Amino acid sequence: MSEIIQKVTAFVVRERNGITELLVFKHPTAGIQIPAGTVEKGEDIETAVHREVYEETGLQFVEIENYLGCFENELENNQRIIAETTQVYIDPDLTAIPYKRKLTKGLTVDYLSIQDDFTHISYIEYAYDKFHKPIHIDTNITGWILNEKLSAQKKRHFFHLSTREETEDAWELKSDLGHIFKPYWTPLSPKPQIIPPQDKWLDFVYKKL
Repeated sequence: MSEIIQKVTAFVVRERNGITELLVFKHPTAGIQIPAGTVEKGEDIETAVHREVYEETGLQFVEIENYLGCFENELENNQRIIAETTQVYIDPDLTAIPYKRKLTKGLTVDYLSIQDDFTHISYIEYAYDKFHKPIHIDTNITGWILNEKLSAQKKRHFFHLSTREETEDAWELKSDLGHIFKPYWTPLSPKPQIIPPQDKWLDFVYKKL
């Protein structure tokens, strides 16, 4: 569990009619978000941030203006991050019944205990309303994962980007999982409301944008 899982977050900003605007997107079940994601194997962080912007907003022509810093480790003591997409088992045994859904690399889970080669974890995924409040649980998994599939370190990098593309103020695109994402530009002041813990990311970089 020594591998550091790298994350990137993209603050894409534009100026329109004297107003600084930030690009966000509405996820159909997870609220208002900033483009962000996990660095893939063999990928550098600059390539990853461009890819995440494209996957979550559709923008292809974005440029990195500044590197805004990082969180060395976002995880709490009672948290772990999935280091490699993995099956979850109901018992600490590879012959035990697995959950139908695998947990993908980059997901943060709650750490419960450890037993030999396995770690007992819990993962809950909520759906949110337009006011960023949980309205129901989409996924609730408590089970066992091989220790080697987890990490206790998650480093998050923040970037300020711009774009040469002319876009509408709001649009839609289909994600690789079939969700409909709804990107849109929103004034940077007053500070936009986005889901936790992303609101802390915005607080961290706000004066630099």
